[in-house]
This record gives sequence, structure tokens and C-alpha cells, in this order.
Amino acid sequence: MLIKFFNNLLDFIYPTKCVFCEEVLPINEKDSICKHCYLKIEFITDDREPNLSLFSYDDLTRFSILRLKYYNKIHYGKIFANMMYNKLLKIDNKKYDYILYVPMYIKKKKKRGYDQAEVIAEELSKLCNIPIEKDNLIRTKNTLPQSKVSFEDRAKNVEGVFKVLKPERLKDKNILLIDDIYTTGNTINCCGKALKDAGASIICYYTLAKVIYKKNLDLD
Repeated sequence: MLIKFFNNLLDFIYPTKCVFCEEVLPINEKDSICKHCYLKIEFITDDREPNLSLFSYDDLTRFSILRLKYYNKIHYGKIFANMMYNKLLKIDNKKYDYILYVPMYIKKKKKRGYDQAEVIAEELSKLCNIPIEKDNLIRTKNTLPQSKVSFEDRAKNVEGVFKVLKPERLKDKNILLIDDIYTTGNTINCCGKALKDAGASIICYYTLAKVIYKKNLDLD
């Protein structure tokens, strides 16, 4: 009873908010998504390995991801990872040897203080009980954000910028590769090429959100 009392007190002082609209949720609500947003989210259910995404990238999901990336909402990573895990339960995720993620440039990560893809990957690793391979796949230079580059030049912008430092660790391994947003796919595919060149066997590309219908959005 005492534990329940203190949990309710904490919920009152620090109420849980919907990760999409930031409305305060009822006490003891643990899903972190309000009913209204849940009905609005376009979950992707018809995709298959090796390309998976959780939901469509639109205005609702966009602002939530931007808060994770740029406004220190690091706890969103745990919530999103749990949602991604629930989808993974429907497939044979036990076949993957490692979880990796699309890395930020090291100086950019130090300036921001965290890498949102790494945050999601770490939480997903705990849920799946699949080890995360950190600091092996790196970004060798600070490229322009894909949102600042024309669609025609996005492939060139990230070409050859990813490198595997210890290829022997990934040889013949099956990889679950994590990123936040899939737009053209150039970034995550370049990561995949680096992993393949290092000897990785199977690579599944799993992103939080994917652009389904091209809109006039500030994509990253």
C-alpha cells in the first residue's frame, strides 16, 4: 500500500505526458500515448524484413521525434524502443547477433550530449536481450543534415562516410540496424554497405518512422 501511495504521489508531481501531443495522461497510465493520438498514428503493418518501420512519418510523429532529437526528451527513446520491441515480437528477432545503430559524427554527439539512435538501440537491446555493438560503426566526417540537401544529392552526401573499426567482430553476424527516420534510405543503406563490406551476413533495417507519402516537411 505504501509503495502504491508513493507511486501515485510521483505521478501527481511528475505526471506522465503523451509523447506525441504532450497532454497530461491519467494517473497510473503507463503507455505514454493518449487515446486520441493512438487513433491518429499510422502504424505500418504491411512491411517485412529486411526493411521495418514502426509508423508513418507525418506532422504528429515528426514533432515527437524532434523533441527526442533536439530538446533532450531522452526518455522518449525508452518509450519508442518498447513500441518497436512489440513489433519485433511478431518476427524471429532471436536470429540477430547484434544491434547496431546509425551513428552521429562524434563532435556533433558531444555537442548535443547524446545520439538519439543510440538511445533507442540501447533500450531495444535490453528488451530483446540482443547485445549492442557500440563504437564499431562510426561516421568519419560531419556531413550536412540530409534535410539540408536536395533529394538528388542525398546519396552523395553520405557516400563512404561510415566505417567499421573492428570488422572481425561482425563477420558472418546477423545485424539489426536501428535509426530514427527513413526518408530516401540513403543514410541507413550506406551504413548497411559498410557492414556488408565488413563481412556481416544478414542486415535488417529497422527505423522508428518512415516517409510514406512525401509531404512538405523539414525531413532529416
